Amino acid sequence: MPLHHPQELMHTLDFIAELCNRHREGALETASQLRRLCSEWSFPGASGATKADAEGTWAQLPTIEALWDADRDEAARMANAIFDANEARPRLVRHGPFDWHLHGVPPGAPLHSAVAVHAAMAFVDLVRTDDTSRCKRCGDGRCERMFFDQSRNRSRRFCSTTCQSRTNVAAFRARHTAHLG
Repeated sequence: MPLHHPQELMHTLDFIAELCNRHREGALETASQLRRLCSEWSFPGASGATKADAEGTWAQLPTIEALWDADRDEAARMANAIFDANEARPRLVRHGPFDWHLHGVPPGAPLHSAVAVHAAMAFVDLVRTDDTSRCKRCGDGRCERMFFDQSRNRSRRFCSTTCQSRTNVAAFRARHTAHLG
């Protein structure tokens, strides 16, 4: 059974996680890297992103990560604060593979506002459906990557099979060492 969330919502949350993860890991530090990532994810309005746009976007990421980690009530408060700070003005749009959906800022709005407001709008849907628990951090203690859990029963614990395998191998070795000791 597929998730009850619209495709563009899941796409936005996956994009936001990738944006935050890459920046935190040092793989997203320039305007050209930001333009490329936005192009890969079909995020609108970034084709002319400048160094100032990138810096404005980086400045929004701590707030977005805090939103990702917030409980439901705090996420609602934070989303409203993002809307206020970025003068959100929702409008229906249709582009690419997505049918009619909401964008929170008009075309030509600063990229950092578009990123923050898109993240907040995605969280509004999660708050309304009491599904914020799908926004997770990797269960591998050495990894802090963000991911959107699209499993049916919200059971995904790791950002990748690499982290899952590393954790399972470490647990196996610990059990094996304890058994021998």
